Amino acid sequence: MQRKFIYSTQVILILLFLAGAVYFYQSVSVAILEAGKRCILILIPSLYIFSILASFSVKANLLIFLAKPFEKIFQKLLHTDAILFIIILFSQIGGYPVGAQILHSMYQDGYLSKQQEQNLLCVCMGCGFGFLLGTIGGDVKLALCLWGMLSLPNIIIGIFMIRNMKIINHNKTNIKSFTQIFTESVENGALAMFKITAMILAFAGFMGIIKAILPNLNPVINSMLEVSCVTEYLQQGGSLASVAGLLSFGGICVHLQISAITESNLNFKKFLFYRIFIAGIIYIICKFSMPKLILENIPVFLVITQTPVMQSSNFIASCCLLMMSIILIKKYYFFHK
Repeated sequence: MQRKFIYSTQVILILLFLAGAVYFYQSVSVAILEAGKRCILILIPSLYIFSILASFSVKANLLIFLAKPFEKIFQKLLHTDAILFIIILFSQIGGYPVGAQILHSMYQDGYLSKQQEQNLLCVCMGCGFGFLLGTIGGDVKLALCLWGMLSLPNIIIGIFMIRNMKIINHNKTNIKSFTQIFTESVENGALAMFKITAMILAFAGFMGIIKAILPNLNPVINSMLEVSCVTEYLQQGGSLASVAGLLSFGGICVHLQISAITESNLNFKKFLFYRIFIAGIIYIICKFSMPKLILENIPVFLVITQTPVMQSSNFIASCCLLMMSIILIKKYYFFHK
């Protein structure tokens, strides 16, 4: 009975979405075009290489190699494997979905259990330095300071979370050649980007319907749904402390991207609890302790530099998109027709 109710609800929601997309086609078209532009100009250049590296680091045992010098320290202090801490660090560098991609690759390769993956997903999520540069402009010092503030709570809570946690298979060896590992990593990175961009475009259609029905929707709610709206919110005079909290929360669209990458292995209740909790911590830190330099310069800097930075990314973005498309066509047409 419960399954029939859930199934019926899903069908009704899909039909309502399709009806809204037809009725509000102009708003939906604009929203999807803007989302596609963000994907090409900001998302793909900032995440595609990290997405490939995330897969490569697991398949080539790179994470285990990087963790070896710290293994004894973590075994003694936290009774855990250093590789788990390396994963947390890497997730903060790569960007929102990169941590999820690493964790799911670890789960698929037998290093993590399903429960361990679900737990670590709660903290292995950060906006990434590349995303910040693409969103707020090219000032490295400002982006680095903001990135450090956003990453610190995830790292601290992550240290407590991995206490007494062990990876499952310590003796797993990789017998594949470098060429095979690299090829699979590029394919996996392209597939992850395909899932991410597909989810962004679909969610943009939903946002187009919402904005057509509620044109004066609070910009904070917009940002909670789609995190890239924080730029517009800040340019309109929004609080930087609120923006920092929203960047940490990530937005519902990012949460759906993570769910897609992990093939729905995401405990939403636990995940949302941690994201809201950490976002609250970051809001308080930014409100009372953020350096005056950033508070004074970021809002102005966003307005002045966003457009030229986006325009300068055209060539790189086009090349990334072309390579990603060729790889996906090769993998999912020529080998599966």
